[in-house]
Amino acid sequence: MEHREALPTRAPLKQGEFDPGRWRNTKAGMWSWLWQRFSAIAIVVLLALHLSLTYRPLIQFLLLLMVTFHAALGLRVILLDFSLVNVKYQKALIAVLMAAGIAALFLIWNQIY
Repeated sequence: MEHREALPTRAPLKQGEFDPGRWRNTKAGMWSWLWQRFSAIAIVVLLALHLSLTYRPLIQFLLLLMVTFHAALGLRVILLDFSLVNVKYQKALIAVLMAAGIAALFLIWNQIY
């Protein structure tokens, strides 16, 4: 059996230790994962508002925005999981999918209103 060298990792923070600059070293994939979870919660909240306060353009726009954002990040996961895009192009992939999502959002919004 071949022995592989362990990948370098950051040392975990100790109890009470605070590192304000640590978030700068967080990779794009982790931020995408985190923002997709936040958008899922926002979708649930906005959907409840949409069902209780029907025909409010602001709520409809925010719901469409969150669904578009969530879908773009979901497409990113699919493309990376099936190795259709190399992980080293992840930042560019996020930018392209967000731009496509915003374009689709405004095309749909202009058709509705």
